[in-house]
Amino acid sequence: MMLTLDHIRFEILRDPIIRHFSFTLQRGEVKTLFGPSGCGKTTVLRLIAGLETPKSGKISSDFQKIGFLFQENRLLENLTAMQNITIFMEKADIPAVIALAAKVGLTQGDLYKYPTELSGGMAKRVAFLRLLLCGCDLALLDEPFVGLDRDLRDILVRLLNDKIEQGMACVLVTHDRFEAARLSHEILFLSPKGMKINHRVILPEPLSSRDSSYEEKIVAREFQGIHYYE
Repeated sequence: MMLTLDHIRFEILRDPIIRHFSFTLQRGEVKTLFGPSGCGKTTVLRLIAGLETPKSGKISSDFQKIGFLFQENRLLENLTAMQNITIFMEKADIPAVIALAAKVGLTQGDLYKYPTELSGGMAKRVAFLRLLLCGCDLALLDEPFVGLDRDLRDILVRLLNDKIEQGMACVLVTHDRFEAARLSHEILFLSPKGMKINHRVILPEPLSSRDSSYEEKIVAREFQGIHYYE
């Protein structure tokens, strides 16, 4: 399976946000878009998902199902956490959902609360579980770990890695150097405007072998002198 973006151009009121942007993504691969706010990273995710249409260029994909984890949790207010998590599952395995939720600190009682009864961090975990269980083979992740502490982030990363090892592909948008180092097979360093790829870093090490010391090594090696991405 492959996703290809071929010289994509996108404009808002004739102002070019993305100019001739290209990349490919294969099954089981994580590609990270790393660049300053406003450079067009989220717009690329929306283009891939079909929520926006490019002015020119071509997007082709033979992935069957796309999951999108937005910056906002996007939970349905009239559904419980459990219903939000299982809404895209072909057949809901409730005991499995309860067991998985426990791994991220959600109790069985939490799963039967409505979104307005959940804290921001709890709602983010619900949205993350919905993505993991939706059956997608391509996941679009827009700042997926913002607001979560390091221990919880590490748990979610391990769960995500399990899906990637099973063949799920991901396009990750993040401002966090350590997340990029931990999760990426390739990092695309982007220009402030026009989505020009200034630099590429390929990280061939298996995701399952990476830890905090690996993150620190990659950040020290690859992110020196990069100040405008904060």
